[in-house]
Amino acid sequence: MKRLFFLSILILSVLITACGQSTQVPTEAPLITSTPDLCSSANLPAEVAKVNKLMREFDDYSSLASNTPQSQLIDLIPEMQRILRDAEDLEVPACLQTLKKLEMAHMNLVIQILMAFMNSSGVQMDTQAINAGIAQARDLHTKYDVEMARLLGITLVVPPTATPGAATPEANVAPTATVALAFVTNPGPTGINLRSSPGLNAPEAGLLDVQVSTAAIGKSADAQWIKVEIPSQPGQTAWVFASLVQLSVPIEQLPVTE
Repeated sequence: MKRLFFLSILILSVLITACGQSTQVPTEAPLITSTPDLCSSANLPAEVAKVNKLMREFDDYSSLASNTPQSQLIDLIPEMQRILRDAEDLEVPACLQTLKKLEMAHMNLVIQILMAFMNSSGVQMDTQAINAGIAQARDLHTKYDVEMARLLGITLVVPPTATPGAATPEANVAPTATVALAFVTNPGPTGINLRSSPGLNAPEAGLLDVQVSTAAIGKSADAQWIKVEIPSQPGQTAWVFASLVQLSVPIEQLPVTE
């Protein structure tokens, strides 16, 4: 009986001691992370470049398609569809959603035009519908160019469009539907002097700051210099040494400008 009594007292004392202790669950300190603002002036050019890289690749295939016989378009369209899928999968910040939508709409329409052209014959070809599609695709590309120029803070001079219905695609050559925007960007690490004429000894006409973009208008005959719009001076032009900047299109696509 005494043994049972002492055992009961021991168990009771253990329970009382346990109830008197507070169990503390270790907690981790909250992890504070800093998410960069991809729409800031410092990060925006790089984000725009990611989108435009796909548009440039698509434009290259579009240019190639415009000089490809109708029967051989089957080799190009899958690659253009791949670029469209890459554009769909590309994650962009909120400020670039409009640019991405215009890019995808243009790509999708050009692919549809080429597929319709590939599957038609000279007699059955609906040239009016194809020309209307080309005009719409060009309009989408121009809107894309204007939106990209707005994001980068540069002035875009939209080239005049051809008279509707003036051009009819030939039976064996694919229609073209691209109007590419050309611009240069200073990748750094320092500002680049702009010259009044294409030469290192020409007077300075302005400065292209680091990570600033501006419209590319043409090139010198030797392709060593690019004629650009002076930032913050709409309509005023100068020259920049080509090897110092990043050009959004192959320099071969720029016209020779005096």
